[in-house]
Amino acid sequence: SVFLGLVVFGVLLIVNFVVITKGAARMAEVGARFALDGMPGKQLAIDSDMSAGAIDHAEAKRRREVEQAETTFFGSLDGASKFVKGDAVAGLLITLLNIVMGLIIGTVVHGMPVSQAFETYAILTVGDGLVSQIPAVIISIASALLLSRGGATGSTDLALFSQLGGYPPALATVAVLMALFALVPGLPFLPFVAGAAALGGTAYWVKRRNVSQKESENVDATPSETAPKSTSLGDMLDLDDIHVEFAPDLVAMVRDPATGLDARIANMRAHIAGSFGLILPEIRLTDDPSLPAGSYVMKVQGVTQATERLYPDRVLIILAEGVDDLPPGEDVDEPVYGAPARWISPADQEVAALNGHTVVTPTEVLATHLLEVMKRNFARLLTHKSLRRLLDEFTNLSDETRAEANRRFLDEMIPEKVPVDLLLAVMRLLLEERVSVRNLSLIIEAIAEARPVYAAPEAICEHVRQRLGFQLVSELQREDGTLPLIQLAPGWESLFVNYQTSSDRGQADVALPPEDFNRLANSVAAKIARARESGSYPAIITTSPLRRFLRTVLAATGIA
Repeated sequence: SVFLGLVVFGVLLIVNFVVITKGAARMAEVGARFALDGMPGKQLAIDSDMSAGAIDHAEAKRRREVEQAETTFFGSLDGASKFVKGDAVAGLLITLLNIVMGLIIGTVVHGMPVSQAFETYAILTVGDGLVSQIPAVIISIASALLLSRGGATGSTDLALFSQLGGYPPALATVAVLMALFALVPGLPFLPFVAGAAALGGTAYWVKRRNVSQKESENVDATPSETAPKSTSLGDMLDLDDIHVEFAPDLVAMVRDPATGLDARIANMRAHIAGSFGLILPEIRLTDDPSLPAGSYVMKVQGVTQATERLYPDRVLIILAEGVDDLPPGEDVDEPVYGAPARWISPADQEVAALNGHTVVTPTEVLATHLLEVMKRNFARLLTHKSLRRLLDEFTNLSDETRAEANRRFLDEMIPEKVPVDLLLAVMRLLLEERVSVRNLSLIIEAIAEARPVYAAPEAICEHVRQRLGFQLVSELQREDGTLPLIQLAPGWESLFVNYQTSSDRGQADVALPPEDFNRLANSVAAKIARARESGSYPAIITTSPLRRFLRTVLAATGIA
């Protein structure tokens, strides 16, 4: 039938021209454009790797050749897609030309009636069109597959079979559908059944092959998994900023999800960030079988800072003064502050609490000790890496307006007016005295003010402390607004003037004789001890140039 042939020819033409050829041409055009646009960046990346020493000249040359070949490939496909599209258009035009010329030749040359000429030459034209259109459809499909294989490497046929064979459920689904089509009345039974059997068998074989490959991989991987891992030199040289090691019998207590140390570390981080403005680094918790039972070791940057022993099955009571009725236990010094304490049975803790003793669980002792160790090492924990993170968080705010203002502030101040190393040195000096650095913007402003005047970080730090004076005073104020103070006698001030010296960088200092230094230290310690007995924590009044010297005196007495 002429009309049936025309319908089949039209369907093939529409599918080929509108769907396959047009899509393939678009993919080729986009691929060629992206390849050309990305070529300068890829060449620059190759040059950068070669300059950094990551690759040599031979590898760089090979990569350039690969990039050039890829660009040429996509460009050639773009041109080839035009040929495929032209072939589809030519098939349509040739078919129309054959029909028109057949009518003319049949009616004019051979003297046929119009109906007979149309039927004769239309059948010939449609047959020729079908014969030429089917190869055109195959070529279009092949070019589309070649273009749409994505980022798969290797030849297209291998990529096609690997992708189809990599998903047995897809093959099984198609096999089931073909089997259902075979049962539909009017459709050929044998072709659909044969296709369903072939696809089903292929899916089964591929699935069995994948299972056997996984089993062989697991068998091959077993020896390597059981073999001990080799430790690199980098792992041996790497140090944790904060590392806590436990005896094996403390692991269950430390890892307890409700009351263990893991659950308390987050609160420590929040407390230190809110109170002191410091972001703690990662805290590593490990067990060490070589430690005695109940022992733990706290290290900061690889150096042991504290070693103590806990009793996980007991509780610690801080002994109250004047109470003689004590439950049985082992007397110790409290690990953090050295106060008299005793490890007792948990069954006696209620009686101890009623007698006025402070009851502390082993986990609380450990957490308090860790917090105190970190406070003593604030200056060490503030490294370049932690300072960079602190500056990043300074601009990481939920309020975009304030975040942008902080970002502009840092861009203006750092590093032109406030070098990073100077900021780090001043903040370390502040944290060494446990002064909060949370007011980062004020600290940076104060450093920028003092930098043209002072050269030494210690002198700049004193200026920063003056700018932070309101913050320091608020921490020492009592509830009634008064401030407990200790003032040195005028004789000490005169003595300081007599022995005052200057460092190479112009920083004032005092070089007291040993006997005067010890007398001052003992006198200050006695005054502070009497004040603390009455519940006061006084501050010592002095001039700014002598403040650091007095802090040295307090440190010598163990107060600062």
